[in-house]
Amino acid sequence: MSRQHLVRPARAAVAIAAFASLATVTACGAPGASSEPAATTAATSAAISTQAPTSPVTITLYDGQGLKGVDDALIAAFTKKYPNVTVKATYDPDNVTTQNQPRQLAAAEPPDLIRVISVSSGVKNGLLTNLDPYAAAYGWDKLPASQLAQFRAKDGVAGSGNLYAKPTGFTMTGLYYDKANAAKIGMTNPPASVEELTALMAKAKSAGLVPMVVHNKEGGGVFPFQLLLNSMLGPDKVAAWVFNAPDATIDTPEAVKAAQQVADWNKAGYFPDGVNGLDANAADALFASGKAVFFPWGNWDAANIDKTLPGKAGFIPMPPATAGGQVGAMSDAATAFGIPAKAKNKDAAALFLDFLSSDEARQIAVDNGFMPSGTDDQAAPTIPAGSVKTDVVAAFKAVSAAGGQTPFVQNATAGISNQAWNPETQLLLGGKSDPQKYVANIQAKYASELGR
Repeated sequence: MSRQHLVRPARAAVAIAAFASLATVTACGAPGASSEPAATTAATSAAISTQAPTSPVTITLYDGQGLKGVDDALIAAFTKKYPNVTVKATYDPDNVTTQNQPRQLAAAEPPDLIRVISVSSGVKNGLLTNLDPYAAAYGWDKLPASQLAQFRAKDGVAGSGNLYAKPTGFTMTGLYYDKANAAKIGMTNPPASVEELTALMAKAKSAGLVPMVVHNKEGGGVFPFQLLLNSMLGPDKVAAWVFNAPDATIDTPEAVKAAQQVADWNKAGYFPDGVNGLDANAADALFASGKAVFFPWGNWDAANIDKTLPGKAGFIPMPPATAGGQVGAMSDAATAFGIPAKAKNKDAAALFLDFLSSDEARQIAVDNGFMPSGTDDQAAPTIPAGSVKTDVVAAFKAVSAAGGQTPFVQNATAGISNQAWNPETQLLLGGKSDPQKYVANIQAKYASELGR
């Protein structure tokens, strides 16, 4: 997840060149010169090395617990290829990562590689290394510009300028569904609109099924809201808000309408009982039990769902607000790693960043359910026949073709996830707030954090 900006905010367009069959997405324009704080370290071409270390070196890495599986696999493959490099990883629980990451980045001795949550914040405070010299030396400019645009910053705003992070892979969000239960309620084709989806959920409730598995102990209730918002407000305006564009606001009639739809679904009993107490693990178990139909979540869970419901689950984009309307999905980097300005082993850390778009790393990303970074001429990773990952790729292709990729609203500012989205969504689904207050309170927190 990341940031972007400005007059025409480029969407979090993470056009994946991973699969030759994927639709081509228009790349963002060439980055312009940047005027970032002098404190931000810009490695110079003369000062960097792309050679593998000839003597032992240890680098440290910081990420969220939810990415431990894919990170550990990448680390194992990387250290096998470069045996002189040891990678020591630290993982925080996902629900505190947004709070702890800024402290890690600003530490006197920060990790050599760190999950970048806010490019603009890190650059504004001079805490991230400008990666442009490494990008030139390694040839990262050959990657589609759209894969790196959201990790660039200029004048304190993300979306263009110098490069400060590089992704491990990309996410895709939408609706998992139980094929057998979908057939029971008469779903022969994906719903073409929110109205059709609502009608299917009504049939699911009548059939004694859980219509939609939403879990909100850790803020998962934001997912159905934003999946609706992407269509109702539109990808450009959502991205503008997440990337802190001047005067961007989420306090709009469209956002209120999206929140009202979520509240109505919950009131109708389409979400599980005790939704505010349900966590991601419990949601996975409920979906795997065969008692539910839809599950708004992301591709990071595809490998797990292939194990718990082998060949029995599908994946589709959230239907548009109206038939034929804008299709949208949150589609950001699984993790984007940057190098702190005070990191001790920048060359070895950059070697790891370069490895992330190798053929081997691309396959690891796919094996873990993510869309991999890479160029069009690289070999396509393999996907097992019958895997739900095949549907995820198809959904990504559809959303890409529709220009519907958006960043996650939880990443608009460093503290907004835990201090606004999570508690406000708890209040909304707990019946202690209403849609207008919901969006107004979140906008107020956003403005406060940005000093507006």
